[in-house]
Amino acid sequence: MKLMRIFVLVLCACFLSVAWAQSQSVGLRRGKHAIHNRALNSQPKANGSPSNRIVADQTAARQGKVWELGTYPGGTWASMGDINDFGVAVAQGDLPDGSTHNLSVPLFGRHAGEWIDLGTLGGTESGWDEGLVTISDTGLIVGHSASTDQNRPHAIAWTEMSGIVDLSTLADVGYPTYNSSYAAGVNKMGTLIVGWSGVEQSCLGCAPTLPVVWTPTVVWKNGQPVTKWKIRKLDTAGFAVITKWYPWTVNDFGQIVGEGSGDNGEFVGVVWTPLQNGKWKLMQLPAVADYPASEPFNINDRGEISGDIEPADGSVWLPAFWKPLDSSRKTYSNPIVLPVPEGGFANCYTDGINELGDLTGECWAQDYSVDQAVRWTTKDTTFSQVLGFPGDWSWSFRVSNDRIAVVTYGGDKCSADDYISCGGAIQFH
Repeated sequence: MKLMRIFVLVLCACFLSVAWAQSQSVGLRRGKHAIHNRALNSQPKANGSPSNRIVADQTAARQGKVWELGTYPGGTWASMGDINDFGVAVAQGDLPDGSTHNLSVPLFGRHAGEWIDLGTLGGTESGWDEGLVTISDTGLIVGHSASTDQNRPHAIAWTEMSGIVDLSTLADVGYPTYNSSYAAGVNKMGTLIVGWSGVEQSCLGCAPTLPVVWTPTVVWKNGQPVTKWKIRKLDTAGFAVITKWYPWTVNDFGQIVGEGSGDNGEFVGVVWTPLQNGKWKLMQLPAVADYPASEPFNINDRGEISGDIEPADGSVWLPAFWKPLDSSRKTYSNPIVLPVPEGGFANCYTDGINELGDLTGECWAQDYSVDQAVRWTTKDTTFSQVLGFPGDWSWSFRVSNDRIAVVTYGGDKCSADDYISCGGAIQFH
């Protein structure tokens, strides 16, 4: 699941190899990122057109612009993570030497479609990390990179002025075993970064992780303002059985959404609400009896939360969202389930959510014979639509306020090798 999200993730090579060998219907919760092996393990299609009639019909009805961005020059894969309201998209992908880097690519302007390598912290990171990189409207990009610290992943921040900056781990502030970190989300204003710090490589489900937030302080260096980021552990009180935490994103009001899991299958979707004393209070999102597990992946500035709900065994994912019931956002609705589109789909999650209430995510068949990026809206809970991106399979993590969704896709429109994924974007109306 998003466990994939947790999901998402970032999946160390050893974890992925185990995940790929397991059934997706039961067992270890892995999150949305981990489920994507089904696309890579699917059989190649005969051509680049959707093989499902309903998917094909919706493709023909598509009215938006499409960007087929491919991969970094000489690379073999790209996985899109996010896009800001200025049309700058970010991704992870490999370079010609096989190393994994964070990348950006503008959709507009004289450099439109040109991939930019954001560099590394000096490690030799390689593997599939499924787009765990996000961008603010200020151009601040956050993610992770292999460091020179025994090649452990460290959270990073990047700006055009500063280049790549190591955000550190909890080991630097009194938690010595928590020596790796991932930055999973940043708000639009670029003033808060969220993620987790873990033991060793802490890929999804591999080892204990703690939720963290990075807050900025501006200092002057050589006559220039420089942003310094301070790591802080988030509240986990009341959830003693939860050993792995994954905050996914934060909005401009400081609300943080994420999920946690325990060693015995416990699983919760949560939201951290900012307090006036500079701290955050943790609460569990409402769940329903038949679907006690929830995965909240994103939150807009209206406080609406995207994600999915699942039964205890994780056998079905239903797309859903939550909305605040009071102006202080201290209470939330039960999950509002969205429709699964026609065309043989059995499972979905929502991830992207913008200020207009547009939602984007992914749906797939139980046997993974069909796997497509999908959109919904909070304004009409009967509506769903396959985005119809060119290719045999696709998924979408985020969507901007200009209704441009980033898409990762594969198949003949990307490469004859079905194990390669490409990056793209689509604008809908």
